[in-house]
Amino acid sequence: MGLGIKRFLKNNAPFKGISETVADRVTDLLIQSQTNRLLRERGPISLEVGAGNKKGSNGWVTIDISKTCDLRWDLRRGIPFPDESLAKVYSSHFLEHLSFEEGQKFLDECLRVLIPGGIISICVPNAKLYIDAYLNSKDLDRKYFFDYTRAYNNTSRIDFVNYIAYMAGEHKYMFDQENLVNILTLKGFRNARNRSFEPSLDLKEREFESIYAEAEK
Repeated sequence: MGLGIKRFLKNNAPFKGISETVADRVTDLLIQSQTNRLLRERGPISLEVGAGNKKGSNGWVTIDISKTCDLRWDLRRGIPFPDESLAKVYSSHFLEHLSFEEGQKFLDECLRVLIPGGIISICVPNAKLYIDAYLNSKDLDRKYFFDYTRAYNNTSRIDFVNYIAYMAGEHKYMFDQENLVNILTLKGFRNARNRSFEPSLDLKEREFESIYAEAEK
């Protein structure tokens, strides 16, 4: 692990400025090898970020810190693909776990790695459902809380809002249909719009509480 690797990491995006620890260098070289192989075999690929314990299907490649997805990588360090190398980027119930600043950096990375005309597609929980229930004194079915009792103690309806806003520290930002589209537009994506549920892409079990948007680079 000498000067050759240091020079390689210094001169090859997207790894400029990363930690110089041996573990990080090994991880970076491994992911670079994997991504280069995918690009050689497929050309611009479709990438699902924050996919959890999920293997890619229907032409998609998955990436997350999980050992069981296609690419193991900490997305806080960016998206480990070269500029303009991805045809599509998709995330499902991922963006709400990032702060506004973290989300902006993530979207910057999406812009960087997408080819011109490439598609970003995002699914997030609809905070409006929980806020409307609070404002209108309506009850929500237990399915809206996934029995995640760490985040929902049900002292009163304000806990509907506490759940979607914080989820015991897991959530950092709330979305509705309007601001999801506006965030994509302000970041520089073109033709940002809400979209419908896509059975081949989105989770059916979360359709009732989700909103969807897409845009082009």
